[in-house]
Order: sequence, then C-alpha cells, then structure tokens
Amino acid sequence: MTNTSNEKRSNKIKSFIYVDEYKMYSISSQIFNGLTEYVTSYSHKSSQDLERQDGPVGSGRILADIISNQSSTEERKFLHDYSYNLFEEKLIEDKRVLQINLNNIGEEISKIENYDFIKVQGRLLFSDIRIMNDTIENFNKIGEALFFISNFHDLEKLKSQYDQTLTKQQNKINKGFAQTSNHQKSDIETLAYKAGLQFDKVFLEKLSFILKYGYRDQFEIKSYLSTIAANYLFSAVLKREYLREDEDLIVKKYSRYSEKEFVVFGTVTQSNDHQDDLPPEANADDMKEVISQLVLKLSDVEKQFIGKRKNEIIIDPIAVYREF
Repeated sequence: MTNTSNEKRSNKIKSFIYVDEYKMYSISSQIFNGLTEYVTSYSHKSSQDLERQDGPVGSGRILADIISNQSSTEERKFLHDYSYNLFEEKLIEDKRVLQINLNNIGEEISKIENYDFIKVQGRLLFSDIRIMNDTIENFNKIGEALFFISNFHDLEKLKSQYDQTLTKQQNKINKGFAQTSNHQKSDIETLAYKAGLQFDKVFLEKLSFILKYGYRDQFEIKSYLSTIAANYLFSAVLKREYLREDEDLIVKKYSRYSEKEFVVFGTVTQSNDHQDDLPPEANADDMKEVISQLVLKLSDVEKQFIGKRKNEIIIDPIAVYREF
C-alpha cells in the first residue's frame, strides 16, 4: 500500500512558482543521512568524493549530488525541483505533514498542532504591496492618462470646434472668453476628477506612507477555505528572490485571485487565537523595562498591519506550486 501511495505522489507533476531552496536543503540535511557535510560545502567543485557519505546510499546522496552540481541556473532549477519532490515525499512518508484542502478542512484543521509541516491546496490571492504602493503614488497620473486615452476622440473634437469658433469674426473680438472656455475643456486633471479618477493628493501621500511603514515591500499570498462552521485564511509572505517568475507575470498568468488551485507547503508559525499574557507595567526608574514597554506599544501599532486575524493560519512557506 505504501509503495502504491508513493508511486502516485511521484507521478504527479508540479509547476513551481516558488521554492525556498535554503529552507528546503536545511531541513533535508536533517532528515536525510549524510547530507549535512555536502550542504555546507555545496559551492565546492562537484568532483568532491561522495564515497565518504555516512549512512545508507539513497535519497540523501541524490540530494548531495544535486546541491553540489555546478550546472547552469536553469539546470539547477530542474535539480531543485527534483530534490524538492524527494524532500516532500519523505516528510509525508514520515507522517509529519498535515494535508488540507476544501474537502477535508472541517475534519483536519483541529489536528494542526500535531504536525510540523502543512500542505494547503486552494485558490490564491496575490497581494503585492510594492505594486499597490506604486499605484497609489501614481494614482492621479494614471487617472489623467486613462481619462485622456478613453476620451481622446471627444477631446480632439472639442479642440477642433474651438479652433473653428476662433475663425468667426464675432469670436475674434472676444478671444479671451473663447480661450478661457478652451482651457476648461482641456484641463484633463479637472475632467478626470469629475469622472472619479482623482483623489486628494494629501490623502494619497498619507496612504502611501502607511503602506510603506506597515507592510514594506511584502509579496503575500492568501488562501481562503471555508466550512459550514467557520472561514479559514491561510497566509504566507514570499521572498521575492525565490520566485520562479516576476511577480507581475505571475499575476497576469493566473489573475490576482487565481482561478486554479495552488499548493502552499511550509511550516505553521501562528495558528492560535489566544493572546499571550503581557508583561507587567514597567517601573519608571528601570530604563530597560521602559524600553520593553515601548516595544510592546510598537507591537500594538504593528498589529494594525500585520496582526493575525481570527481563524488565520500563518505559514512560513517552503514551496508554492500547481499540481497536476
């Protein structure tokens, strides 16, 4: 039965959009015998003597070969993908992975504290704070451009009509009025504002500041899974350097809220709803305690941005991929 199960897993195809290679190999060095030595020296030439490996020859040795390979970037990605398959299969085989999807979440979510790793399957919402902040900073310019492009023919028609009125004798005498009228028609910013494509500049500046302070340049993914009794949110912040493609390309391919399901594999870092007891109030004469209280106050402010919601499970991601 075990062999059949492993064979089924191995036959599944994964299309990766994210692999944290450092975490994967760090954990692999602990679950496969004899790999640690090669992990710490992977940048050396691939001619190193692998016969010194301790323990049985198997998956650990294959992984050692992979991480010491000095091939091209693309070839290394293929090798990382293969090593990830070995890595995940080993953890599942050892029964250390809680597997969650829309069909079983009602029964399995209560077991979350009993597992070291989690594998969540569902649709993803891609939240790119860097792009969002850039959009906010340039919102009014974008609004003007959209209005101009959308109304280009009408604006050109107005301009043509204005030019024609200036050729008439009665309007030559009152050019000031005609020029004022034309200025109003060609004031794209005013017209865009009336069309709802402009915001107050100070409001946008403050909003941009809040985003930069609270979220920096985070690229976050969220997966919503619901039961009759509760709604659950699984969230993870991805390191951009481990993305397989540019962020905007991922969004263009799969949509901001993906139609297709993805797998998020990692470790759970926050899942409980209760809050830990806070330290007692600081003694005003104890500078260290005063600083500690200031840090706690800062934590309260940060909760407005990065605080965990009720029924939210935060994951430290190792891989994100589609599975076929």
